[in-house]
Amino acid sequence: MNPYVQITLVMCGIVFVALAATAYLAVMFNRRAKVDLEAALRPLAERIDGDLDLENASISGRDEGTLVAARMTNAAEGPGRVFQTEIVDAAGGCGWEYTSSPPRRAGGEPRVEFASPQADLRELLPSLSDDSVRQVTDMGRERFRLDYDPDAGVVRLTRSMRTRRDIPDVAAFDRQLAYLTELGNQNRAAQECVPDGACP
Repeated sequence: MNPYVQITLVMCGIVFVALAATAYLAVMFNRRAKVDLEAALRPLAERIDGDLDLENASISGRDEGTLVAARMTNAAEGPGRVFQTEIVDAAGGCGWEYTSSPPRRAGGEPRVEFASPQADLRELLPSLSDDSVRQVTDMGRERFRLDYDPDAGVVRLTRSMRTRRDIPDVAAFDRQLAYLTELGNQNRAAQECVPDGACP
């Protein structure tokens, strides 16, 4: 046989084996990722007596009658993933967004921003004080957002994930739900103080 043909056949064989090995590794990594995700999310789904959707990396259920959802998703601001926990609390009124970023220098203060068409809403939400927020976040190390969306009727906590395994355990999830419930109660009371027509 022509040596050039032999070399070509050998190279084709090497490429085929490499492709098969790559496909096998991709399948194995995907299966392992799903196993890890299920192990992290199932206890949270059981905590709210809810459903687990592995394809969408989400859970939904109820906490003492309140609709609850949590999910791992891509960050809206750029690369990376976030974990969102939200409760349904349709209070109407004005939306707001509280964002905290870690300090630029060690020992510095977190950079906090509050945005809302009704700027004085923050004063009516004591759960947005630093001491309260630290119950469910690490203000010195992580970027996170708390927000209220009146159109969707949800109060939500969005935390940046350092790794794909950075999902809260049941104890942390419990704290988040208790915190969001209290924040939702305060938000409902605060929205009653918003003047008619203050929010488009």
